[in-house]
Amino acid sequence: MVRSRSGKIYGQRSGIASTIIVAVVAVIIVIIAMGAFVALSPGKATTVTSVITTGTTAVVTSGVTSIVSTTVSANTTTGPPENLQGAGSTLVFPLMSAWTFAYGQVATNVKVNYASVGSGAGIAQITAKTVDFGATDAPMTASQYAAIKNGTMLTIPESASGVVPAYNLPGVSNGLHFTGDVLARIFLGNITMWNDPAIVALNPTANLTAHAITVVHRSDGSGTMYAFTNYLSDSNAVWKTKVGKGTSVAWPTGVGCKGNEGVAGCISNTPYAIGPLEIAYEIVNKGLISYGAVENAAGNFVLANLTNIAAAVASGGSTGLPAGNAQWTNVSIIDSIFNDTKDTTIYPITTFTYLLVYQAQTDQGRGAALVNFLWWVVNTAQNGGTNLGYVPLPSNIVSIDDATINSITYNGTPFHTGM
Repeated sequence: MVRSRSGKIYGQRSGIASTIIVAVVAVIIVIIAMGAFVALSPGKATTVTSVITTGTTAVVTSGVTSIVSTTVSANTTTGPPENLQGAGSTLVFPLMSAWTFAYGQVATNVKVNYASVGSGAGIAQITAKTVDFGATDAPMTASQYAAIKNGTMLTIPESASGVVPAYNLPGVSNGLHFTGDVLARIFLGNITMWNDPAIVALNPTANLTAHAITVVHRSDGSGTMYAFTNYLSDSNAVWKTKVGKGTSVAWPTGVGCKGNEGVAGCISNTPYAIGPLEIAYEIVNKGLISYGAVENAAGNFVLANLTNIAAAVASGGSTGLPAGNAQWTNVSIIDSIFNDTKDTTIYPITTFTYLLVYQAQTDQGRGAALVNFLWWVVNTAQNGGTNLGYVPLPSNIVSIDDATINSITYNGTPFHTGM
C-alpha cells in the first residue's frame, strides 16, 4: 500500500487501478500497432481512433497517423521462420509494440518478441546473450562495456522522446511550471507540500492547495529515470552530489513502482502524486495524468511535444557522436543542451533510446532476420510513434545507424553492404 504524508492510504485502490492502466495501455498499443500496419501500406494516410471503457474509466485515444508518406521496402527475408527476442526499455515499449506488430505483417516469416523489463534488465540480458537485442534509454556505462567478454557491442539509436514531470493534482491540468531546481527539491524531500512558496511563485494563478506531495519513481533499473536524474543533476548541486544520475539511484524519498506502466498507474491513482514519466504514457492516459512545463536554459517553460523534443535532438544530437562500435557512455542530449540559451523552444529532458546488438552473430538465419529488422526500424518505420511523442531520427543519426548495421557479420562476412 502507498501511504501519503497526509496519512491517506492508496495501496489497494492503486493496485486495482494500476491493473486497469496497464490493460488500457496494452489495448491502446494494439490499436496503434494496427494503425501502424495500415499506414505502412500503400495509399492514403490513416488515423485509427477508439474509445476504450474499463470499469468507470474511459480513455479516448488516437492511433498512428501517416507513419510514412511513401512506401519503402521492408527488406524482408525469405526462408524458414525466425523468432527474435528483445528486452529492455519501457520508455520505448509503446513504439516497439507498434513496430513488432507491423513488421510481422510485412516480414511474415519473422516474429519479433519484446519484453518491457526496463533498461537495466535489457542491458543485463543482451550482455548475457539471452536475447537477440537489448533496448535502453541510457547509454551503457564504462563498467557495463567492460563486462562484455566475448564480442563487440553495437549501439544503435532507434528513436528519441521526452521525460515529463507527470502529476495527479485535482483541479490542475497540463502546464504547471517547474524548474529543474524545484523538481530536485521535491524529489530530495525538501519541498513536501503543493502550496510550497517555491511552487506557488512559479504558478501564481494555479489552484495549489495545502496537500502533501506523494513522490513516485521507478523501483527497477530505468533509462527514463536516468534521463530525469541527469536533468536534476545538471540543475541542482545537492542532487548531483547526494544522489547523482543513473538508471538506479538511491531515491531520498517516495514510492517505487515498476516500469513506466507501473509509474503511470501509481500516479493516476494517487491524488497529489508526482513522478517522472515517458510522455507516451501520459498521452495514452489523457484525463488521468497531467504533466508540467519544464524550464529550459533560455528560461522558457516548455510543455513537451513532438516539435520541441525534435528541436532538442537536432540541437543536442547533431555533432560529436561516436561510431556504433565505440562507447556511448558520455552521450547525453540533456547535457548538450543544458546551457543552450539560443534554442529557446527546446524541451530540456530529451533522450535517445538505443538498441544494443552484438556485431558478430553466431546464427546465420537469425542474424539475417535481426539485421533486416534493424534496417526496417531505422529506414522505414521512424514515423511510427509521432502521435505518442517519439521523434524520428535525424539524417545524421540514420547515417551512423546504417553504417553500424552494415558492420554486423556472420563468420566475418557482413549481412548488408549498403542499401
